[in-house]
Amino acid sequence: GCCGSAMARRVGVLVVALGWLLSPLEGLQAPPRADVRGRRIMLSATGPGEEWTSRRRALEEAAAAGLGLVGLGGLPLPAGAADAGVPVSQLVGQLSSAPARHIVITGSNSGVGLAGAKMLTAAGHRVTCACRTAAKAEAAAEACNQFAAAGGTRAGGQAVPGVCDLSDLDSVRAFAASLESTNAVPMDSLCLNAGLAHSTADKEPSRTRQGFEETVGVNHLGHFLLANLLVNSLAKRPAPRVVVTASPVHDPTSGGGNVGSPATLGDLAGLESGAGFDMVDGGPFDADKAYKDSKLCNMLFMAEAARRWGPQGVSVNAFSPGLIASPEGFFRYQNPIFARAFNVISQVVGVAETNEFGGSAMGFLSVDPAVQGASGGWYDSFPPGKHQLFLHPPSGEAQDQGKQQRLWELSAALTGLTRQT
Repeated sequence: GCCGSAMARRVGVLVVALGWLLSPLEGLQAPPRADVRGRRIMLSATGPGEEWTSRRRALEEAAAAGLGLVGLGGLPLPAGAADAGVPVSQLVGQLSSAPARHIVITGSNSGVGLAGAKMLTAAGHRVTCACRTAAKAEAAAEACNQFAAAGGTRAGGQAVPGVCDLSDLDSVRAFAASLESTNAVPMDSLCLNAGLAHSTADKEPSRTRQGFEETVGVNHLGHFLLANLLVNSLAKRPAPRVVVTASPVHDPTSGGGNVGSPATLGDLAGLESGAGFDMVDGGPFDADKAYKDSKLCNMLFMAEAARRWGPQGVSVNAFSPGLIASPEGFFRYQNPIFARAFNVISQVVGVAETNEFGGSAMGFLSVDPAVQGASGGWYDSFPPGKHQLFLHPPSGEAQDQGKQQRLWELSAALTGLTRQT
């Protein structure tokens, strides 16, 4: 794999350390000594107690499940790939000199979405902050405008709020209609960024308003509908772009995808059964796998959209912002103690990325002339924590054209599209 034994050691440190950090807060007997020597954490227990051993193992497995949510490494790179990386300095280098665009970003009230929205506003672009509630959207737009006023690199940038609740297809349709109204400013780039991951401890699925399992409903189906509703308007603009925030965990061979239940959509039996599905593949609910599956859906959508919309001049690409284990962001639905510990340790061992890196990658794919016309690409951070973006091959399942097409057809039926574009 791309990270080799060094990544394996880092994963081991994270899993063992998280098990130790969590255990005292669960009322368990903690090891009496934890010596930190460089990046090695040496633990010892007071005795051979089976209860301590079994519970620590359970905590380690829970930590491993957390690793699976985000992924610590991407996919193997071809020979010579070291020459193909785009460092963060280049990701942001053309944001202010690129032609001014209107970029719509879902999930722009926090994390990567907010960081990207701020950068693009400060670089002189118009940004629509599409968020679940009006309050979140207005706060995000205000934060972007203040950021631009304090240190903008090009005048003319403006952020405006927009309400788009991806867990409610009626809200998605209303938002799309607002962007296509007579007085609306035409959009040039659509960033499908919002996402959620429920606690891996959840035993039953949460539901969207239309009854979909919420992880797939928000991360894939809501975005699928939004993009389809807006693609014809996008296609009227010069160099229109769709950017999808994805994750290496869609691939079972990646550093996070091989931890816990691997992503696979099987024969799509869950979606074939209708809106009340628990899992896309028809299996029993598994919150960890549901997130990974949703990211695989993102990748299949990206590839199929690139093929379908290419003749209209619309480019479609996906990227991963890397490991950003913020307890207030992506990890907000996880155990708060676990989330805080994971965040600290991922930074200590040097595998964490930042919201700013993720935002710069989003901005790069949204406006930079260097990727104009490029489509169907999967960009991931590599090496982990080093703030570089690489073009990777997606997983084998993500490259299955038959599955790309069938997922599209089922998604169109579930979201009520009257025509498939």
